[in-house]
Amino acid sequence: MPNTLSPKEEIKRAADIVQVIGQYVQLKKAGKNFMGLCPFHAEKSPSFTVSPDRQMFHCFGCKKGGDVFDFWMAYHGVPFPEALKDLADRYNIPIKEAFSSGEEKERGRIRETLFKINEIAAQYFQEALGQSGGNPAVDYLKKRALSQEIISEFRLGYAPDAWDGLTNFLKSRRIDSQMAAQAGLIIPKKGGGYYDRFRGRVMFPIFNLKGQVIGFGGRVLNDALPKYLNTPETLLFHKGEFPYGLHASYKAIRERGVTVIVEGYMDLLALRKHGLQEVVATLGTALTHDHIRKIKGYAGEAIVVFDSDEAGRVAALRSLPLFLNEGLSARAVVLPHGHDPDSFVNKNGLPPFLALLEKGAPLFDFFLDQKLTGGGNSIEGKVTVLKEILPILAQLQNRAQRSLYAGRLSERIGIKEDVILSELKAAAAGLSEGGLQKNLRERGAAFEAKQRIGDVQLLNLLVHHPMAVTGLVETDCWKLLSDATTSRIIEKMFENYRKEGRFSLERLEESLENEEVRIRFREALVAESIYSDQEVKQAVREIEEKVCQTRLTNSIKAAGGDPKALNRVLLELKERDARSH
Repeated sequence: MPNTLSPKEEIKRAADIVQVIGQYVQLKKAGKNFMGLCPFHAEKSPSFTVSPDRQMFHCFGCKKGGDVFDFWMAYHGVPFPEALKDLADRYNIPIKEAFSSGEEKERGRIRETLFKINEIAAQYFQEALGQSGGNPAVDYLKKRALSQEIISEFRLGYAPDAWDGLTNFLKSRRIDSQMAAQAGLIIPKKGGGYYDRFRGRVMFPIFNLKGQVIGFGGRVLNDALPKYLNTPETLLFHKGEFPYGLHASYKAIRERGVTVIVEGYMDLLALRKHGLQEVVATLGTALTHDHIRKIKGYAGEAIVVFDSDEAGRVAALRSLPLFLNEGLSARAVVLPHGHDPDSFVNKNGLPPFLALLEKGAPLFDFFLDQKLTGGGNSIEGKVTVLKEILPILAQLQNRAQRSLYAGRLSERIGIKEDVILSELKAAAAGLSEGGLQKNLRERGAAFEAKQRIGDVQLLNLLVHHPMAVTGLVETDCWKLLSDATTSRIIEKMFENYRKEGRFSLERLEESLENEEVRIRFREALVAESIYSDQEVKQAVREIEEKVCQTRLTNSIKAAGGDPKALNRVLLELKERDARSH
């Protein structure tokens, strides 16, 4: 029999969503599901749930969810056609067409073209490095003691010091100049034509997790400014979103459970040359939430290495709330005066650098040390520290964690712990309630007393025990619910059952008309069942009874004082009682 499944259906059958997501998020078994820290928003207690039975994920904090395609699109920032192709390649499933809207197809086509142009540009820069005109870059890389293996692995190159070197090369390869400009490689002239963005620079291609070139960084070989120039914002490249080198380091980071974060390209490459694999760089920018969210999917701890200058210390202080908010444990290492990781490891070797990492102080302690230095130990200084640190600690949702930090803060600044906790409580009260806490309470509502058939209980019953649909499909039980969203799901469930004569959760999800309804449906799907198989029949009877009672009440209200109408209601009641005995 020929295969009639669509490529999407074939991929969903072949792909294990736990395995796919587990590459990017640390998941732990929790009952029948898996849970981890959400890669799409900041949280410290896991609310990101993956269901192997349903082959779907849902975050009770930020509400993102769906199937393996939805995760791939959200995590990698790609449209459906690209996600389809990526997963088809992964599972060796041939595809002939992408099932998507015209807009999605066009966006996918543009992305594919930009990847192609970036790849051609990377090859051009690599070839230029090996030519005679590339000698200044070769000399620079030799001076920085980079090995040929590292240069080749990270595909370093050279942008010749010419206005139209790359522009003309792309033309010779029949690349549309407007698309090359959209990739951020060339710039339009006011009078027409284009010129190269990168000139006379050592070139560092920037890769995504799949090893595709998404942009470039270029370093000058003289004293010109800016010293480093990155690709501007494009459809592929968003500065501050993706750590440099993660594509090459994520396996080592996962194995060791820790990542070392440095600032620049050369810092990372020097450490890699000396054998440190679990390292990423921030592209010369400050650390961002996106950096940490990408990293925490692979590591339980980060060691942030800061330069010895004032800018490095300021960066260290600014990073504390990011790590606390994202729930990733972090330590800080400040290098000896006059050093960055590149210069330190090239002068002293890797073992002394590893020794510094071992001595790294917890970022919270480092923060206090820096704040209390130089006058911070005065009364005014301690009050200032307290004012700065309390808003950060107030954002912690874990009470035990807040209390531990309050105790440590009390020890360091000499203010009584109960005073700090009181101030911390006041600061926390000023913050809006976190979405995670709210939604965990919603989930907890599913475990309320079973005798009360409410919105959560009815939806849980129908989703986890489809045989209940057969018993209730002819009732209007969905009209009894107080929540319009839940009511709409159950109404749609019954509509589909009457139409098709069977029940399909997957088709039901596809037929739901808006995201709010789909979110509520996903939450019901990934929640545990609150009914055993033996309790289902009793629950169905209770719901039928409630429907009948509601109908009777409505009929009596409608009858008003009309004796004939009331007699009809009483007759209906007697007939119902006779049927039930």
